[in-house]
Amino acid sequence: MNVLQTIKGILISDLLVDIPAERMEPGDSLRDAYGLDSLGYVEMRVCMEQTFGITIGDDDFSPVNFSTLGGVQALVERLLQDQETVR
Repeated sequence: MNVLQTIKGILISDLLVDIPAERMEPGDSLRDAYGLDSLGYVEMRVCMEQTFGITIGDDDFSPVNFSTLGGVQALVERLLQDQETVR
């Protein structure tokens, strides 16, 4: 599963971001480039958890991890890796 492509798809289909996936870059600000507001961040958290089967704890639900597309990608990949290590 390509994490970045999946996240881009979620932004477009679930969060209604009106930017084509091919124009989305890891350094893009979720707020400035995609217009996410506080509710959008919560919706994104829920979508990440449901889609990837992960749990994003309150410590990880932070501006550090949710400021850019690449930040969310890195968080999801780390949580997926942590799950594999536990198994």
